[in-house]
Amino acid sequence: MALITVTNIPSDRVPFIDERTGMVSRAWYRFFLRLFDLTSAGDNAFTIQSILSGPPILIPTSSSSNPVFNIALTSSPFTYQNLDEYTVDVLVGGDIGGVVNLEFSRDGVTWFGTGSFYGQFTLSPYDYIRITYVAAPIVTGIPR
Repeated sequence: MALITVTNIPSDRVPFIDERTGMVSRAWYRFFLRLFDLTSAGDNAFTIQSILSGPPILIPTSSSSNPVFNIALTSSPFTYQNLDEYTVDVLVGGDIGGVVNLEFSRDGVTWFGTGSFYGQFTLSPYDYIRITYVAAPIVTGIPR
């Protein structure tokens, strides 16, 4: 639902009204629809600042500037959001049987089961992972 897509402002050569149909041209319609999707009814994870700044710029980083880090779990279910401007791999490991549900979300509202309880999961900027457990797993973040 909150996938980051880019629709540029149409060129000044693109007429606002399509001469053949007398309706708003396709390029302008897509542009306004994208703005509506980003700002409608406050039911998304975007802020005015994130809209003004555009899609995140993913800068390749070295492991020395962004080292591997442990993710300390709080009570179950535990939700982690990648608040960095780069992609992070999240490793969920530990004793088998501790994790009972593992879910992914782009917006923190709609959740998708991963079909796994342990493994490596890639989180783009602002993605979420939710871990429900009876025994806390070991969770590690690895910046890309």
